[in-house]
Amino acid sequence: MGNKRAGRNRNPSSRKSATSVPIVSTQNRRLVWKVARIDDNGRWGWDQITCPDFLRNIWEKMRNFETMTWGEILGRNHHAIPVNDIIKPAQNRLAQLGHDDQAELVSFRLSNTERIWAIRSEEQAFLLWWDPNHEICPSLLKHT
Repeated sequence: MGNKRAGRNRNPSSRKSATSVPIVSTQNRRLVWKVARIDDNGRWGWDQITCPDFLRNIWEKMRNFETMTWGEILGRNHHAIPVNDIIKPAQNRLAQLGHDDQAELVSFRLSNTERIWAIRSEEQAFLLWWDPNHEICPSLLKHT
């Protein structure tokens, strides 16, 4: 009977070490705006807003979002909304734009009625719609 372990190296190389890639949550990452998927016409297209209104009502709020992490943003006033919960015309527009593969969108509340809608991909928020009248996903609560 021979030693079955004779060929095994009893002193493994010290140069090798186990490594793992840490899982990084995007909840701790700051929001980054992107415009590649923006709807620039249509019912909630960004062509509906004037430059002074954009600068007065939206731009400063968007800058403030950039200082926050996704964990700080999502919650009480800003939500990920399943596409099935938005109105049918918005679902149809999403399909026309080629984004019907999205399971959810993010709604950013700017005021009682004003919303920015985006597609989230990791820390990125791809601007999609300007919803000044809270039409895309109406609330059942008054003044929201």
